[in-house]
Amino acid sequence: MTFEAKSETGRVTKGTALSLKARAMLYAGRYQEAADAASAVMALNVYGIYPSYKELFTYAAENNSEIILDIQFIKDAYSNEIFSVLAQQSMSSKSLFVPTRNLVDAYEMTNGLPIGDPGSGYDPANPYADRDPRLAYTIFVEGDVLPNGQVFDPKPNSTTGDAVGSTFVVSPTGFNVEKYIDASDVTTPTNTGINFILMRYAEVLLIYAEAKIELNQIDESVYNAINEVRQRPDVNMPVIATGKTQTELREIVRHERLVELAFEGRRFFDIRRWKIAGDVMPGKVYGMTYSDTNGDLQTVEVTAWMNYWDDRNYLWPVPQEERDLNPQLEQNTGW
Repeated sequence: MTFEAKSETGRVTKGTALSLKARAMLYAGRYQEAADAASAVMALNVYGIYPSYKELFTYAAENNSEIILDIQFIKDAYSNEIFSVLAQQSMSSKSLFVPTRNLVDAYEMTNGLPIGDPGSGYDPANPYADRDPRLAYTIFVEGDVLPNGQVFDPKPNSTTGDAVGSTFVVSPTGFNVEKYIDASDVTTPTNTGINFILMRYAEVLLIYAEAKIELNQIDESVYNAINEVRQRPDVNMPVIATGKTQTELREIVRHERLVELAFEGRRFFDIRRWKIAGDVMPGKVYGMTYSDTNGDLQTVEVTAWMNYWDDRNYLWPVPQEERDLNPQLEQNTGW
């Protein structure tokens, strides 16, 4: 495998342009163009899956072969505050964006079965055991050792600084984002130099697979693209066997985008373009399940949050000033 010249690190390259085109065409539903652009990125033989998802969002993995485009930061010179935004209150952070139970439950068991499958082996009393490793690399859950060496205990009855409901700056779900939380930033949470990834090769592979599935051009290359993502060495989820229908593969690639790209800014746009927002957004928001003082399992309900969706939000309103200029312009439904 060849790599782009070191002088191009952080710059927009041919691979970047093709990757962004692939994403734009996928979002526009122009699937052949999306597949062609993604295929062109793959044919460059420049990028590849980084072996460690666990390290992918840390300083140790910056500028690796999977990164197609990122924002380059430098501590003390051009820094960001990502640690203080995402990390736990016990590390002087705000937990402004947190995972919900829906996302946590989406990660499969290591045998490739969803937790709701009777044969999956899922244990509600030990919910994080034998799960897709990307769960442990993406989300802090009860019992994890934090970058400051403390054990994360967000149970409402824990009396720790991260106890759900103890203050308004703790996670209300009992879960925290782990991506971009590096131990090197514990003492300087508002002055971090970690790079933000804008486009990586795993997304290109999933764009290619989804576009080919929507075109019903299902061949070995589709399975290979999905499995290359699932078979990252420190993830090593079971391969997707051939012989799936278009409908089955559509659900598989959508699941992969959910868990592979969690908290990378893709999900909201995905559920809008798939027209499933009305199915997945409305309802109560739940968090962690924990043992109360009697040993009974309880699930956190975030009563202050209630998701809703209005189908008019699939389209923006046509600006009134544009309709004033052209009275023949009709307003989108619901606006």
